[in-house]
Amino acid sequence: MHRRLLTLTRDTRLALTSTILSGLLAGLLTIWQAWLLSSSINNVFLRGQSIAQVMGLLRLMLVAIGGRALLAWLNEVSANAVAVKIKTDLRERLFARILKLGPAYARGQRTGELTAAAVEGIEALDAYFSQYLPQLVITTLVPLSILIVVFPIDLLSGFVFLITAPLIPFFMIMIGKGAEIVTHRQYETLRLLSAHFLDSLQGLTTLKLFGQSKAQTRSIAQVSDKFRDTTLGVLRVTFLSALALELLATLSTAIIAVEIGFRLLYGKMEFQPALFLLVLAPEFYMPLRALGARFHAGMSGTTAAKRIYEILDTQEPKSKVKSQKSIDQDVRPSTFDLRLENVSFTYPNESTPALENINLTIQRGQHIALVGKTGAGKSTLVNLLLGFIQPTEGEIQNSEFRIQSPGFLNALTSSTTRSPPTSNSATPKRPMNRSSLRHSLRACMSSSNRFHRNMKQSSAKAERASPADRRNDSPTHAPSSKTRPS
Repeated sequence: MHRRLLTLTRDTRLALTSTILSGLLAGLLTIWQAWLLSSSINNVFLRGQSIAQVMGLLRLMLVAIGGRALLAWLNEVSANAVAVKIKTDLRERLFARILKLGPAYARGQRTGELTAAAVEGIEALDAYFSQYLPQLVITTLVPLSILIVVFPIDLLSGFVFLITAPLIPFFMIMIGKGAEIVTHRQYETLRLLSAHFLDSLQGLTTLKLFGQSKAQTRSIAQVSDKFRDTTLGVLRVTFLSALALELLATLSTAIIAVEIGFRLLYGKMEFQPALFLLVLAPEFYMPLRALGARFHAGMSGTTAAKRIYEILDTQEPKSKVKSQKSIDQDVRPSTFDLRLENVSFTYPNESTPALENINLTIQRGQHIALVGKTGAGKSTLVNLLLGFIQPTEGEIQNSEFRIQSPGFLNALTSSTTRSPPTSNSATPKRPMNRSSLRHSLRACMSSSNRFHRNMKQSSAKAERASPADRRNDSPTHAPSSKTRPS
């Protein structure tokens, strides 16, 4: 999962590089500041220099402090830019994927879970890209830079740093295994709470009608209590890991202080390098401690990313619709014949077909009404025709429609005069200006209104007619597993 998340940073390489470089430069300024501080104290305490004599070192120390503050600001700004860019792109991809999968996919999912993945799930990636990922690189570079400086000064302190540094990541990984389990459980509970609450809001009217609103309130309270308990479990593991990492860092710093103090006491080491190493020791473990603190934020992001990529990796059903043929591939006809041949459809996780062996031919320009009981398969057939779902068996074919002229669509919006088309051309015989196009649109709207009025009149007659007459007057019977419209 981490590799897939890293691929999202390709478009934000500049901001991510700026984040890492600012953190690395801040670490180098920390080393310089520790050296200036130890030199200033050594010059005043042991060499007896005045404040005026060490004023140059103090000014340089102020420059180092100001530089660290500036780099910390730049690190935060660039990290937020990385997170915002990635979240925006990923959310657009997720929405586009859900729309491309169509209503059939959304119908099989709980709306609250999809909402949680698109909102809380993507927001959880903010901490991963703005905190955890840059800190992971900085934790590798800054301690290595300190080791390069420490080893020439004092070999023993360098070995202590080198031995104690891996203990913090080791315990972080050990605790992280348990943290991954509880974080996954927390996100699953959040998904359940979101789905349950949104379903309750959508069915609030039905719950009030049947007097079940109070029972549903108790159910929501139970799910909320479960989510609170799970969140407290995550915090418990987080505080435990923070305690362990702080304890390791403190003990490691204490070891450095003890071995330097004894050598300084017995005159085996000079004061200035000893003070420099003592000041630098906490800064050596600081990136490791920061990584441990941000590890749990990164864990929440990876847990949410798993659900997001489940949606993005969902394959679209292979289309079984044979499209029309035309000489010009860029041109599609506005009307065509449609034929269904032995079309059957079974919803996922169901054994009974919603539609079975449907044979239907819809002529060009023909108006057909689907009449039938609830559950007969009317909506399923419409979804098949719209392409939201694909048939389990059979195929849907469009009639062959040959278009000779490549200027069919251009002629609808062009106002210039053109030569008359041939008799086989699908292009209008005279160019359509804006007024004629407006007239055509009005004619289409008028035809649509007449069609709706006729449908209302037919529905009123069908309600007054007997069931036998209704079956005879219906242009097409309801598609079902037993009836085959033709």
